[in-house]
Amino acid sequence: MLATPFFGTVMSEYCFSLIMKFLHFANNDNFDESTHPAPKLKKIWEVSQIILRNFQQSYVPERDICIDESLMAYKGRLSWIQYIASKRARFGVRSYLLCESSTGYIWNTIIYTGKRTKVDPKYSNYGMATSSVLSLIEPLLNQGYCITMDKFYTSPELYKVLLQHKTDAYGTVRANRRNLPSMFGKTKLKPGGIVAWQKGKMMALRWRDKKDVCLMSTVHNASTVMVQSKGGKHMQKPQVVIDYNRTMGGIDRADQAMTFYPAMRKQQKKYYKKIFRHLLEQCLWNAYILFRKNSDNPVLHADFIWKVAESIFLKHQTPSMSVGRSGRRAVGVVNPERLTGRHFIDHIPPTQKKAAPTRMCVVCCSRRDESGKKIRKETRFHCPDCDVGLCAVPCFRIYHTRDVF
Repeated sequence: MLATPFFGTVMSEYCFSLIMKFLHFANNDNFDESTHPAPKLKKIWEVSQIILRNFQQSYVPERDICIDESLMAYKGRLSWIQYIASKRARFGVRSYLLCESSTGYIWNTIIYTGKRTKVDPKYSNYGMATSSVLSLIEPLLNQGYCITMDKFYTSPELYKVLLQHKTDAYGTVRANRRNLPSMFGKTKLKPGGIVAWQKGKMMALRWRDKKDVCLMSTVHNASTVMVQSKGGKHMQKPQVVIDYNRTMGGIDRADQAMTFYPAMRKQQKKYYKKIFRHLLEQCLWNAYILFRKNSDNPVLHADFIWKVAESIFLKHQTPSMSVGRSGRRAVGVVNPERLTGRHFIDHIPPTQKKAAPTRMCVVCCSRRDESGKKIRKETRFHCPDCDVGLCAVPCFRIYHTRDVF
């Protein structure tokens, strides 16, 4: 399947180009900006909502979840493109993601489109950071979940709302956030020093490592744990810092895995087509997480994608299909099951014009003679399952036992 000629046997380049050119997900004639929930995402809104519903219906995340932002690389003309210097892409479409901390399963997402970003109407009176978190976690409120988030989202205002809905949270926080203790950002500490404030279940902590680290939590206190640093030295570290480092990497894990096998194209000018390809990547990643959880045999991410592509080909593509081209007829189409299936040799059935028809042997015709010319040899036998002509001996055995012949 990784050989270049395989793609041409499935679909011609012209057919693929036509599909991508006219790929569309919404009827523009039915669009009404005054009633549409997300006018800027009208081209992809229905498809994205269907995929998100399937994400949420297929899996219930574990207790520890994380919320962070992700950036889909895009440098075309779009009014809501974001610049984030810390991201590798730097320019692109920002999304707020809710993922499971341990696996990186993407459970919910919100695409940022500026001031009119689609959030839950109940939380529209809050700022973007607070409203995005509450909109993402809305289906999981009052169920005892614990959220990990970074300093962009963390605030006493948000934690107060989450506690009212029986949901815990912890993460880094900006020292100048509103409603934090007045001395929180002014206290000077020596390396290893800790200062903390407590109000009900909310705890604000400031710890000096190489630089000051500020955190808030509703499940921790100021307790510390002895740990070993990379240099081999032992040091006291707050428990909230250890838990934050353990549970905050779910979204980074998903982003990293999807960049290894991208479905997006660099020169994709239509934003909704690029978002659609990005949604396909998320679907493959979530499917891989579900497969790994429900299977006893460990499978690599690359092998899983390969098997998905092979299954789609076997289900929706007949092996006898060949792409129409001018010139010499194609020798045959490679069947992915030729090395594992149980196949038997048979005579080529007669046709209306010939009582004893012949076909070119795919093994013999793949070789060249001493002068460098391709060998042309016809045979009366074929493999009905692979739909290729094969000599009875030894080509049938070679074709069904060797990767390369």
